[in-house]
Amino acid sequence: MHINAQSFIYGRTLASQNEAIPYVKVINLTSGDTTNSDSLGNYKIKYAKGKRNSLRFEMEFYSVLIKTIPELFSDEDLLMDVILKSDITDMKGFKLVKSEPFRQTNIIVKPLSTRPSFGDFNDIIKSFAGVSSNNELSSQYNVRGGSYDENLIYVNDFEVYRPQLVRSGQQEGLSFVNPDMVNNLVFSAGGFEAKYGDKLSSVLDVNYRSPVRNSSGFQIGMLGSSFFVDGVLKAKRNIGSRDSIRFSYIIGGRYRGNKNVLTSLDAQGIYKSRFGDLQSLMTLHINRFNRIEFLVNYAQNRFRFEPEYQETTFGTLQSALKLKIGMDGQEIVDYHSVMGGLAFIRKTSFGEFKFMASGVNSTESEHYDIEGKYEISEIDNNLGSSSFGDSKLLLGYGYFINHARNDLKFNIVSFAHQGTVFLRGFKNKNKDMSVGYLRHPSRLIYGFKYQIEQINDVFKEWKYSDSSDYNVSYQSGGDSLIYLFEGVRSKSAIYNQRYSGFAQYHQAFGGVNQLTIVSGVRYLYSSLNQQALVSPRFQLYFEPNKHYNYSHRNDTLPMKKNVLLKAAFGYYYQAPFYREMRDFVGNVNTALKAQRSIHYTTGVDFNFKKFGRPFKFSGEMFYKNLDYLVPYILDNVRIRYYATNSARGYAGGFDMRVNGEFIKDIESWFSLSFLKTDEKITYISSDSAQVESEFLRRPTDRRVSAAIMFQDELKTNKDYRMHLMLNFASGLPYYLGGSARYKEGNTIPAYKRVDIGFSKVLVNGAKTKLKSKNIESMWLGIDVFNLLQINNVISYLWVKDFNNTTYGVPNYLTGRRINVRLVAKF
Repeated sequence: MHINAQSFIYGRTLASQNEAIPYVKVINLTSGDTTNSDSLGNYKIKYAKGKRNSLRFEMEFYSVLIKTIPELFSDEDLLMDVILKSDITDMKGFKLVKSEPFRQTNIIVKPLSTRPSFGDFNDIIKSFAGVSSNNELSSQYNVRGGSYDENLIYVNDFEVYRPQLVRSGQQEGLSFVNPDMVNNLVFSAGGFEAKYGDKLSSVLDVNYRSPVRNSSGFQIGMLGSSFFVDGVLKAKRNIGSRDSIRFSYIIGGRYRGNKNVLTSLDAQGIYKSRFGDLQSLMTLHINRFNRIEFLVNYAQNRFRFEPEYQETTFGTLQSALKLKIGMDGQEIVDYHSVMGGLAFIRKTSFGEFKFMASGVNSTESEHYDIEGKYEISEIDNNLGSSSFGDSKLLLGYGYFINHARNDLKFNIVSFAHQGTVFLRGFKNKNKDMSVGYLRHPSRLIYGFKYQIEQINDVFKEWKYSDSSDYNVSYQSGGDSLIYLFEGVRSKSAIYNQRYSGFAQYHQAFGGVNQLTIVSGVRYLYSSLNQQALVSPRFQLYFEPNKHYNYSHRNDTLPMKKNVLLKAAFGYYYQAPFYREMRDFVGNVNTALKAQRSIHYTTGVDFNFKKFGRPFKFSGEMFYKNLDYLVPYILDNVRIRYYATNSARGYAGGFDMRVNGEFIKDIESWFSLSFLKTDEKITYISSDSAQVESEFLRRPTDRRVSAAIMFQDELKTNKDYRMHLMLNFASGLPYYLGGSARYKEGNTIPAYKRVDIGFSKVLVNGAKTKLKSKNIESMWLGIDVFNLLQINNVISYLWVKDFNNTTYGVPNYLTGRRINVRLVAKF
């Protein structure tokens, strides 16, 4: 007999797709006992004897679920699997949380996106408010006036590093994050928490999924292909037991060749680009409390170009000019990287603790020898002329040689520990207000990290330019000498150690936890410049209508709007890695100090209905006080630093986003951002005096940017879908190097682009069979990039005429191109 035996309620926490949801909080509202489901979604909690029990299931991105349990016999256990409803809206490729609980943009990503894209994951990020980009070939982006180097990226808590030598978007290759492997992501455009590292502008925190069933998928198209495989090789399931051992894996591979896109550029020749990577996340679940994760990435991005000619028309209607260049030589750019990360995760009733070790090896080379002869002429722009479009006056000609042998290698090894400790939380028994809430919960998050960096750089490049025999060789001691337009030769070896740590405290207040305060501090010490940095950070979130809505949840009275007010303040330092320390002539300033940005952010989120359909508005105002800045110039995506802490400035603006069902049951969105960022630069003038410039536009001062993602489908046949992307970004300032940086420069024209995609669902349902294989879904898509054939400018080529006058010839981005894709998931 088991008269006094303890009864249990156990089972699995599942999503609507019948996939396990790990780490769901399970609360017995009757007894106050709390537990969490394990990494497989298994949970087990004590049953309170002699009472009707109620269980509450809570998980971020999912609606709260409360289940009432019938009275059990004293020796009876109850098996109860529960399905949580996702609190997200499907956006045909990724999912946006409708009611973000806190501060950042939270996204759940679906593999094999249907959106028109060149295939890079960061295209999703570029559509967020506060984020801008003017180069569809590059995965890099600016956030609120910051540079490309100011954005943090994590994958499963491992920091990700980008290539350092890249100078143009067509060379860049694939970004690290594989969208087919992503489960969810968190993005913050500023004011982020102390647990995130030491960059000035933004953080992207990506989590790869841990599969619970076998599945696979592929995508093949004219621009490249990808595949993923989810699998469980060994599993032992015993729901009522605390021991559950399983090994799971996810493997993803990508290949992209941009030849079809690059042939739309003005520079013609033989393009041989080959960008590919292979990634895997393997998870060993030792038991419900302990697991080991191993993340590995191998990437090889190779760009080869053998130029033949370039023809560019530019100028105005009154003065139309044409540049013709005949070229020979080749350009070979290689980025080869290997990354591995090992983590042990221990989960207990009072917290979670993670121990990590990782290593990165990157080898980059940029070798080119290109010579060319050009001529610039005025063309006939008379529409009635028989020679319309032909050259009518030769303005100049010249010759150039560009040479480089640049090689960079860096190795990074790090060891880290971070933990989350649940400090306090108890059940509020005030039945008319907040039954089931853990009142005033608090937790402490902390972490430590030790990192070693070893960098070896060979920087050797020169340029020769001659316009109409202005650069004439001369004799010196019997040797024939020529003037080089630009020449650099240097070697550098750097060894650095970083020690960092953080602690942040989360505390909720109010009867339904409608107020949350997060306070934290971060520490960093770098052995190279011997600088110690302390960064206090603070966030506040308040939901003024949460108490009223919860108190009247069972009334017939209408609910108030779900409103979230938020504010953040913090110090953000960015210690130099390497590129910031190297100046134009290859000198490395190892004493360079960290740049600093002080963030002030306030915003509001609220849900509303229009046309009887749900919408959400998000808006933030921000101001950043910038000092100890390292000035730079931006050419295409290449950043060239002055390697001195000689600037101070500011950035301020407003970001907004509206997303909702503009078409019933289909999510679309609109984002709009306003920005102003200026800086003053201190420099040594030609007469050796120290001078501070007036406020100058920073190279990323994009005053207005907007994006629209609109989706639709045929009302009579929802298998036919349309996705429209519109992007606008006002012009950026364009500076030449040297002393020209200390006065206002020119402005690159605004970036305008429209991409459209059409798709047809061929198979929808796991029961469909084709060639004896179960197909969950399959669709065929056609994308049209740059639908309006707009010539967007990314940089300028500088040439001279007979009078030694310099012309800026625009380098245009890609023209209209079509891509066809076939996507299947099994």
